[in-house]
Amino acid sequence: MKRTTIKDIAQQLGINPSTVSRALKDHPDIGLALRTEIKKLADQLHYRPNHMAVYLRQQSSRLIGLIIPEVTMFFYPSVIKGIQNVLHDGGYNLIMLPSNESLEREIENIHICSENDVAGIMLAFSRYRHTAEHLSALEEIGAPVVMFDKIIDDLPYDAIVLEDFQSAYVAVKHLISTGCKRIAGIFGNQELRITQLRLEGFRQAITDSGLIYNEADVYFADSSFEAEQSAGSMMAKSPPPDGIFAMTDEIIIGSLPSIVRSGKKIPEECSVICISDGFLPYCLYPKVTFLHHDGYEVGKLAAQRMLQLIETGQFTGENYKGEVTMLKPLLIELDTTRKVENVEG
Repeated sequence: MKRTTIKDIAQQLGINPSTVSRALKDHPDIGLALRTEIKKLADQLHYRPNHMAVYLRQQSSRLIGLIIPEVTMFFYPSVIKGIQNVLHDGGYNLIMLPSNESLEREIENIHICSENDVAGIMLAFSRYRHTAEHLSALEEIGAPVVMFDKIIDDLPYDAIVLEDFQSAYVAVKHLISTGCKRIAGIFGNQELRITQLRLEGFRQAITDSGLIYNEADVYFADSSFEAEQSAGSMMAKSPPPDGIFAMTDEIIIGSLPSIVRSGKKIPEECSVICISDGFLPYCLYPKVTFLHHDGYEVGKLAAQRMLQLIETGQFTGENYKGEVTMLKPLLIELDTTRKVENVEG
């Protein structure tokens, strides 16, 4: 007799498999009436989670799938190095599948992981909104999932993320502590969770300090080229900002040349700070003060958590919601911000 699967239940009720999976785990996003109906049908069909199949996959496969939005010179190389070092020591190999910021490619990559019976999936989501098909593909694999960097809230998976709100808050507060009063910010894609959180931290730091938050001082850029244009526009204002926050390495490498070309003395007339993986700021001129977003540490912790999940099988529990690990950034003062003790009056 064929074993009942989540997909069988979903087909009978005309709903998505991910809805069935969440209902069986009592996820609060699924209404009580629908949860009750799903559980009733699951009992009638004698559905039982196939823990043995999951266990056999973990024992036989030594392959971990890594899905990332893109391969660039920023952040992800450090993440991959951290992941590889931990997995290699644990006897696992890595299959890396870039999605190139394509939702369709991301779904295809999840299916590739399934076809290769990976022992687990590690992923940073692309910037675009996600579909039910996308998430149900993860549910059907039955392997542990660890998200990092670009995550989706409220999914029942583990995640390793930077304290994005706090990082931006600390960065802007540092600018203010050195005497900056007109602070502008350049951010990434507006749809991204990390952009939204960093913008919230930026705004909160300004208002908490009694300064005026102005939407006109907030710019968004999808590339270094757009960041350069945004920086040129902000520095052409009268008066220009005396403090600038750049959200990422990609943004600071594009915006700093425009800031320098404006003729303003850095940091005496205009201070600059960014969030960075830690290598690029030392290569720029002047060297840029930054909040350290340690990609290697993100990758290491994500891989360690993956191995724990495989070993313990904790993720197979019906009520497992996943655990989120938040990393605190470290402020590194270089040449683009004034020293607090030197600020006048």
